[in-house]
Amino acid sequence: MTDTPDFLAASPERAVIAVTGAEAKTFLQRVVTNGPEGVSPGRAMASSLLTPQGKILADFIFLDDGEGGVFIDAPASEADMLVKRFTLYRMRADAVIERRDDLGVIVARGSGEAELAAVALAHAPDPRNRDLGRRAIAPAGGPDDQNGAYHGARIAAGVPEFGADYGGGEVFSTDVNHDLLSAIDYRKGCFVGQEVASRMHRKGGVRKRTLRLGFDGEAPAAGATVEAGGVAVGEITSASGALALARVRVDRLGKALADGAAATADGREAAVLDDLSTLAASR
Repeated sequence: MTDTPDFLAASPERAVIAVTGAEAKTFLQRVVTNGPEGVSPGRAMASSLLTPQGKILADFIFLDDGEGGVFIDAPASEADMLVKRFTLYRMRADAVIERRDDLGVIVARGSGEAELAAVALAHAPDPRNRDLGRRAIAPAGGPDDQNGAYHGARIAAGVPEFGADYGGGEVFSTDVNHDLLSAIDYRKGCFVGQEVASRMHRKGGVRKRTLRLGFDGEAPAAGATVEAGGVAVGEITSASGALALARVRVDRLGKALADGAAATADGREAAVLDDLSTLAASR
C-alpha cells in the first residue's frame, strides 16, 4: 500500500448510471472494452466505451446491483452522453438505462472502508489497483475529499483518471494504461472500436504511456512539458505533492535515458518511477 493517508470521500465528479433488466449485462457485453459479464457482488470491473477509431469516449467502473443489473460509476461530465449511447446500442434488448441523481460514488481506504460499507448499495475493491481501497454506490452526498487524499493515492498508484488526465476522444487505451489496469479485454468477442484496439495490440510495442515521475519538492502542475535530452517527450497530466503522472513517448524517453540524459519538467529533474520496458509492452 502507498504511504498516502486513509480516506473516505464522496466523488462529486462522478455520476451513477443504473442499467437494469434481463439483458442489462448481455447488451453491454457487446459494446464496452471489459465486462460487465463477470461483475458480481464484491467484484467491480473497469471498462470503457471507445469511438470506432479506438479512442476513449469515456471510461467507467461497473458494480453489481445485486438484482441482475449493474451500476456504472462514470464521469459526471459524460454521464448523459453515455446514457444516450447505451440507449442507441441497446436496440431491442430488455434493458432500462437511467442516470440516478439520487445516488453517488464514495471512495474509501483503510479506516474509512467500514463506514463506506455501512451505507453502500454496492461496493467492491477498486478494480484498477487495490491501493485505491474500495468504491461504492450510495445515497448522494457525503464528506468531501478536503485534503485530496484519494487523488494523491491514485497518482501514487499510477492510475490516470478521466477528467483529470485526459478527456473524451483524446487518447487510446494504451496511452492511459488501460491494458495494465484491467480495463480492456482483447479476448472479448466484440466491442466498439475493437478492430483498431486489437490491431494496435497485435502490433506489439507501445509508444505512448502514462507513468509516474518523482520530484524533490512539489511536482510541477499539469501541463508542464516533460523533456529528455533537450527534446519534448510528453507532459504532466496531474500532480500531488512530489509525485506526478505524465503521458510520454516511452520510446523517446527510454532512448534519452539510455544515452545518459535526465528527464526534466519545468526545468527540474524528475525521477522516472516506472519500468519503461514494462510500459513499452502491450498486455
